[in-house]
Amino acid sequence: MKLLLVSFWFPPTNEIGAVRVGKLAKYLVGQGHDVRVLAGPAIGNLTLPLEIPADLVTRAGEAPGGAGAAAPSRRSDLLQRLLPMDPSGQEDIFRLHYYALRHIPDKRSPWRAPAVAAGLKLFESWRPDLILASGPPFTGLVVGADLSAASGIPWIAELRDPWVGNPYILWPAWRRLLDRALEWRTLRGARALVTVSPLVGRDLARRYPMPVITVLNGYSQDDLPSPAPRPRTERLSIVYTGAVYAGLRDPSALFAAMALLGPRAAEVEVVFYGPLANSVMALAARHGVERHVAVRPGIPYLDSLRRQAAADVLLLLQRNHVSDEGNIPAKFFEYIGVRRPILLLGCETGVIANMIRERGAGVVSNDPATIAAHLRGWLDMLPQGIADAPPAAREGLSREEQFAAYERFLTGGLASPAP
Repeated sequence: MKLLLVSFWFPPTNEIGAVRVGKLAKYLVGQGHDVRVLAGPAIGNLTLPLEIPADLVTRAGEAPGGAGAAAPSRRSDLLQRLLPMDPSGQEDIFRLHYYALRHIPDKRSPWRAPAVAAGLKLFESWRPDLILASGPPFTGLVVGADLSAASGIPWIAELRDPWVGNPYILWPAWRRLLDRALEWRTLRGARALVTVSPLVGRDLARRYPMPVITVLNGYSQDDLPSPAPRPRTERLSIVYTGAVYAGLRDPSALFAAMALLGPRAAEVEVVFYGPLANSVMALAARHGVERHVAVRPGIPYLDSLRRQAAADVLLLLQRNHVSDEGNIPAKFFEYIGVRRPILLLGCETGVIANMIRERGAGVVSNDPATIAAHLRGWLDMLPQGIADAPPAAREGLSREEQFAAYERFLTGGLASPAP
C-alpha cells in the first residue's frame, strides 16, 4: 500500500505526538508498505530518534531561526497561560478570548498553506492510495482534508486527543461551538476515523456515519531498557515524566499523604521531569514536603524510559473529573511497558483507572490516608525491593500488537474508490 502520513509533529522533534506517528511510520515501512511523511519543521528538542529513512519525510514550513530553533510554545504552554487565571480578572478574560480567536483551529494554522502545497507537489511524482492525517495539532487534519479534496485520494483522520470536548482546553462557549463546526466540516469527508480511546471513539461514532476504530498508543518493546537490578536506596523513588497542567493534573493528594507520614516523609523522594512542572513546588510547600520534591527539565524519550524503569513507583496524573474518563495519555503505556507500580491520582472511574485495577498495575486513589498507607507499604518493601507489576499487566498493549490491527484496518478496502 502507498500511504501518506500527515502530522505536524514528527521525529526528531521530541513531542509526545511525534512518538506515535514516528512509531507508526516505522512499523508500516517495516511491513513493506510504501510510506511517505508530510511533517512540520524539525524544531525544539531534537532528541527523538528518526527511525525511517530521512528521504521519506517531506518537511513543509520553515523553523523560526532555522532548523533546531526553540519551538514556539507547545500546547501545554498555551494551557498554562490560559488555565491559572482569576476568572474575575478582566485581563485574563481578554487573554482567553484573544487566544481563542487567534488560534483557529490551533496555533499551527499557518502550516496549512505550505503543507498543502508540499503535498500536492509530492503527488506529481508519487501518488498514495490513502492519506492518514494525525492530530493534534488539528491543522494536520485540515491539511489531510484539503489534500484529499484536491486530489481525490481518500483520507483517514486520526484524533490522538478529542477535538471537541477536550477536558484540558477550556475555551469560551463561542469557541467550543466554532470547534464543533470546524470538526464537522473537516471530518465529514474522511473515509474513517481513528482514536486512541474507546470512550472518545464511542462519542465520534454517535456523531459521524463512517467507521470509527480505537488503536491504543501502546509501548515499544524495542525501546524498553534491558532488565537490570535497580539500585537499592534508603529512599522511595517516585518519578513523574511529562507536563503538569496547573489546576487540572494535581499532585496535592500525594503531598498530603507524605505529610501524614511524619518523619518517614524524609524517606520519600518525588522527582518531576518535564516542562512547566515548577508549579508543583508551591503545592509541595503548602504541605511542608518541598524538601522531598525535585523538579528537573524534560529529558529525551529513551532517557525517560530508563528513569522510569529505575524508579520504585511511577506517578500518573489525570484530571479528577468525569470529563477525563476517556483520556488515556501515551505516558500510561510507557509506564506499563517498564512494569513499575503506578500511582494514579485523578479520575477514579476512567478507562485508565479500570485498566490499572484489572491488570494489577498499581494504585488508584485521591485519598491522602489511603495513599499514605500504600507509601508505608512500599517503604517497608524497600530492603528486598519493590516487585514489578505482573507480566499480564501489559498483555496486548505493545505498539506492535496495536499497529497490527491498525494495518489490517488500513488495508481492508479503505483505499478503494468512494461509492
